[in-house]
Amino acid sequence: MPAKPRRITQLLQHDSGLKPLYSEIQRQRQLLALVRKSVPPSLAAHCCGARIDGSVLYLVTDTPVWVSKLRFQAPALLSALRTRHPALASIKVRCDRPQRPTGRRRAVPRARHSNQAAERVSASADGISNPELRLALLRLARALREE
Repeated sequence: MPAKPRRITQLLQHDSGLKPLYSEIQRQRQLLALVRKSVPPSLAAHCCGARIDGSVLYLVTDTPVWVSKLRFQAPALLSALRTRHPALASIKVRCDRPQRPTGRRRAVPRARHSNQAAERVSASADGISNPELRLALLRLARALREE
C-alpha cells in the first residue's frame, strides 16, 4: 500500500535540503507582517512581499499606484523598522504585476458583415419616407456589401 501523501509544510520543515528555504519563507512572512503593521491599513492591504538583502528592504505591491504611495511612506517605514533591523539603509519598491508593453495595442477584430445584413438594411431603406435617411441607409447597405 502506498504511503500517505505528506503536506508541503511537513516536507519543508523536515527535509534537510528544504529546511533553509522554509526558514527563509518564515522570515519573509514575519517581515511582511511587520511592514504591514508599520504602514496605514489602506496601504498594508497592497503589500505583497518583503525581504531584506544586506541593508536594503525590498517591497512588492500589487499595482503601480501603491508602489508610488509606498515610496512616499518609505522614510517613516524605514525609521519604524530600524528598531528591529538597525542595518537598514534604504527601501526599494516594485510591482509584481507585469505591465502591458507600451506602444502596442491589442488587435481589435474587424466587424464582419454579410450580404444578408446589407439586404435587410436596403429593405429598411425602401420603407423610409425621409429622403436623407433613405440615402444614408442605402449608402450603409452598399458599404456592407463591399466588405
